[in-house]
Amino acid sequence: MSGGRRNTWCGSRSGLSKAFASAPPAQAMCRSTSFSLMNDDLLLQRLLDGTLTSREQLEVNQRLRDDAGLRAQLREIAEQAVLMGDLARQRDLATPVSISNAADRSLGARHWLALAASIALLAASAGFWMSRREVPVLTLEDSSGSIVWSQRGDLRQSVADGDQLSAGTLETIGETATAQLAFADGTLIMLSGESELSFSEDGQKRLLLRRGSLSAQVKPQPEGSPMLVRTPSAEAEILGTVFNLSTRPDDTLLKVDEGLVRLRRLADGSSIEVPAKNSAVASLDSALKLNSEATPEPRSAWSFDFTTTMPPQHWRGVSDGTHIIASPYVASRKPSGNVVTHFGISVRTTLLTPPVSLMATEGGVVRYRFKQEQRAPLQVMLLTSKRHGGFGGNFEVKLSADDLHPDRDGWCEIAIPLREFHALSRKHPSPTGNLLDSVLISSFQTDTKLTVSRFELTTQP
Repeated sequence: MSGGRRNTWCGSRSGLSKAFASAPPAQAMCRSTSFSLMNDDLLLQRLLDGTLTSREQLEVNQRLRDDAGLRAQLREIAEQAVLMGDLARQRDLATPVSISNAADRSLGARHWLALAASIALLAASAGFWMSRREVPVLTLEDSSGSIVWSQRGDLRQSVADGDQLSAGTLETIGETATAQLAFADGTLIMLSGESELSFSEDGQKRLLLRRGSLSAQVKPQPEGSPMLVRTPSAEAEILGTVFNLSTRPDDTLLKVDEGLVRLRRLADGSSIEVPAKNSAVASLDSALKLNSEATPEPRSAWSFDFTTTMPPQHWRGVSDGTHIIASPYVASRKPSGNVVTHFGISVRTTLLTPPVSLMATEGGVVRYRFKQEQRAPLQVMLLTSKRHGGFGGNFEVKLSADDLHPDRDGWCEIAIPLREFHALSRKHPSPTGNLLDSVLISSFQTDTKLTVSRFELTTQP
């Protein structure tokens, strides 16, 4: 039902410097004296490592805008990284290995493939730094939580519904944050949870989803100029369709509701066409088969037992093997810039492999079995989207400590009808008929060591 935990290397930028330092001389050309100035070399390396200070970030962004040579050097790094990935993969295919070291050699190839895809994504994003146009590209139509926008290294700015945004990067900050955005042609994009999206439109819509999830309702695009959505592991080509896309550390999950999407895997360049009501996963591991499968119809009843099944690493919370324990997340951002931290556990069925869709029905009930080390109020939230794309609204129920009745061992069971959840926006009065993108239980700002053993969505009272 869910994938086990997997080691991942591409999500950690701290290993990039070591990777270049240990590369064979013929593969390490990008670290030679090809950079004209040593400070530029260091800046680019620290850019890849993710260790730049704010001042250095502004400096390298400015230089990438103004210096074509520096942009070419960044592209060279990407090309070298792709070459290294190819060589690593070919070496593993051509060289017999013993059982004892097969796993290590396979992991090494995946490391280079992950590095190649990560740097290629960074190099592709340089196009956003080159742009000087201030023409609005997207309008923020509807949002919840903290939303920030940045452009060409400028400091992040909070944005509000109705704001028009030129090419740049939008981030939804916090587990419950969402943003619905519209292009001028009526194409809708929705981000949910912790997501980061760069976007531009100069005759063609180009999106870079670095992390998180998006859903889209894409109007028919001009011939020869499909909308392109790139992640660290894949690129989707869209002419006009309704789809959902989620990027994870080592793969990309695509679910198509209407139309047709061409999905290309960056690890080896292979591609498939994913039709309506089908899903596909593009992995950094090119040994995995790239194909599409029928997407199951949304369910109104489903359960997850943490005592028997390991949850995906992309859910909120920390598994101890038999339960899942609340972990901190950003709930909101104060005007001062400081964040409010809550402690929670999420169930996000769209990130299962294969994905599962949950439908909120009039008679639906959410059930939890849990315990806390100290009695405290709880919040249960539903984060929803419309069945055919678009933001469906967030909904909550708050439980006081007196509502909870633990047994002798400290375990509680609660059952909350979906009709009792309160809308957080007048624009979305009811969750009925929406898809449950995430169900989140939290102990607010108090870490009570909230521990869940079972989650269930049922139609039974």
